Amino acid sequence: MRITAIRLQKTWTRDMLATAANVNVHSLKRFERTGQISLERLIALSQALEVQNEIERLFKPRQRVDIENWQAVSQPTRKRGKRNRAMV
Repeated sequence: MRITAIRLQKTWTRDMLATAANVNVHSLKRFERTGQISLERLIALSQALEVQNEIERLFKPRQRVDIENWQAVSQPTRKRGKRNRAMV
């Protein structure tokens, strides 16, 4: 987990990070063990570790999609010709 690696690189204990981020140490321990945490706490941890730009990159604005190009890509290509009903 990257948060753990960054914490250890800074030689911070869990208690130090939890205090700096104003997060319960048990929440931090569970996050490091399971990867589950609320977004609010994740942001607080990233700000305390000064890596909040990593979270901001997750929420970059999407590129606009041209509807004509999207329709051309999304339409399936036929794999067989049309069936001639007159011959049946």
